[in-house]
Amino acid sequence: MLIFWILCIILCAVLGSSKGYSVWVCIVAGALGALLAVLVLFLLPDQNQEAADLSRRDQEIAALRQRVAELERAQQPAKEPVPLAKISAAPAAPSDAPAVFPARTEEVVTCPRCGRRQKGNRASCYACGLPFRYEQE
Repeated sequence: MLIFWILCIILCAVLGSSKGYSVWVCIVAGALGALLAVLVLFLLPDQNQEAADLSRRDQEIAALRQRVAELERAQQPAKEPVPLAKISAAPAAPSDAPAVFPARTEEVVTCPRCGRRQKGNRASCYACGLPFRYEQE
């Protein structure tokens, strides 16, 4: 019986350390619980594998964030620049007048007041609060 108890302690220490748990806690668990501790350690998740998976996911997220930043920097404005003569000739719209868009859309629109890009289904600009009005509604 003593040999069985010692084997359970050794098995708990080896199994626990291979799964990333404290060796001393596993030795104490093996001494107190013997076969039950071995079964519990066998069924516990592998912390080393979970840490590796988490590290891989963090690297993938960092790579995706970098790719999104590159795409945002490379994105060109949709409109061509308006000549300065046309800008000065156009009457200035009051700052409280709502921005008018053809229809609600899932595409990205630009707020005419602050220039922030956002989905075209919003009721107002998230940054400056300019109300949006849609012709087809």
